[in-house]
Amino acid sequence: MSGYDPDAAATAVSITRAGDACFAELEELVEGNPGTDIPDDILASLHLLFGKNLAKALEVVDAGGITAHVGERSGRTVYKVPGRGDVYTVFPSHYCSCQSFMYDIVGRGEAVYCKHQLAVRLASVLRRVARAPCSDQDLARRLLGEGGVG
Repeated sequence: MSGYDPDAAATAVSITRAGDACFAELEELVEGNPGTDIPDDILASLHLLFGKNLAKALEVVDAGGITAHVGERSGRTVYKVPGRGDVYTVFPSHYCSCQSFMYDIVGRGEAVYCKHQLAVRLASVLRRVARAPCSDQDLARRLLGEGGVG
């Protein structure tokens, strides 16, 4: 029988906080030196925290095509990440429309983020996200599955 596991929840929070610290450090480095590669120590820390999903996320970033659809008035952002024959909707800290998110993260609690969420975080820090302004109505339509944002 599955249920709430306070130890697993505490571990997830710790991983998330440590990951946030790594991303913040990386962002500081990139801010002063655009085009900077990820230093080995940060890469090692991220690998320790996120395991195999980090390597997969780096492949997604290298493949390119991550787009931030930004509502013109609200500033709300929805990321689109290309995958194998699909494009996934991603909110980096909370949600991805991929099967791995539902299975590994929501269902089994085996990871904190899927590769698409990590890819968005990395690509954002490394400034490798295309920005696509759109109306807030188009953004809402896209989220409701009615077309709109490409």
